[in-house]
Amino acid sequence: MQAIKAVFDGNEIKPTEPIKTKKRTEVLVIFPDEYERQSSEEARRLLRGSGKGERLTEKLLKSRTEDIKLERN
Repeated sequence: MQAIKAVFDGNEIKPTEPIKTKKRTEVLVIFPDEYERQSSEEARRLLRGSGKGERLTEKLLKSRTEDIKLERN
């Protein structure tokens, strides 16, 4: 599956990123809900601390170790 950004001008959907296939294919178009846009800084502020207690660093390190083992085989 591939996801790209595009702009809908009211009539046509115009990709703003390259499409990596040239063959005719079905696509799924999703329009995001209307909402107040937030800056990247505000979004990061709202997410900060949301993973507390999840032991994310340990999970990431374990996953990387497993990936390295798989790559060696």
